Amino acid sequence: MNTKNLWKGLLVLVLGLAMTACQKDENDPLKIISTQEVVRDGQVIVEASYRNDLKKMYFILVSPNTAVVTRATDFNPELVNRQYYGKEVIPAEFTHLGQTYSVVGIKSEAFWGCNKLTSIVLPNTVTKIGNYAFFGCTELSSVTLSESLEEIEYDAFHGCSNLASIDLPASIRWIEVHAFDECASLTSITCRAVTPPSFALVESDYLLSRLQEIKVPQASVEAYKTAWGWSQFADIIVGY
Repeated sequence: MNTKNLWKGLLVLVLGLAMTACQKDENDPLKIISTQEVVRDGQVIVEASYRNDLKKMYFILVSPNTAVVTRATDFNPELVNRQYYGKEVIPAEFTHLGQTYSVVGIKSEAFWGCNKLTSIVLPNTVTKIGNYAFFGCTELSSVTLSESLEEIEYDAFHGCSNLASIDLPASIRWIEVHAFDECASLTSITCRAVTPPSFALVESDYLLSRLQEIKVPQASVEAYKTAWGWSQFADIIVGY
């Protein structure tokens, strides 16, 4: 091998190694590089800055080792224009002042009106999504829910007009009223719970005109077709 080809081969090898080292699962959260806190109304609220110092996320500490995601204005009322945007991957945990906190929920209104948010990935530590959490996120088209999620409160995804499908985990047990109201593109719901969760479908007329299928465990099809709330969709409930 001549010197030119040798150097070419080495360059390809180095670039390959560099790319491998930099590869990151697209669902991995950005690395938090710094945190700071304020105390408002007796609550400790943390601003976490990410690797590039452009992305920031906000948390309310709810116990000595747990936290919920909140909005920027809870940290500082003047941050009215600071919104979550693009793809946001919530970390399962973060460290603040030497203490590690598990992220267990999305606070009410946390992502309200974030109309540049396109995708959200929740860690498997999250068990609850608060009311109005994603209200009016008109560009939100991809939602990855926690496999431990138990509750979706009222109006949580109200007005997410670009959301075409939602996959509810086996752990889900309660879906509040108007959770998916005015989701104009929503045509498919998958619910993996063997026992039909409580589904307060006050917005059923809206969904009835748009939903094309609801996929549930094959063995649970008849249970869903006769369950309160779900029974209104009996004609489109199918097994997977």
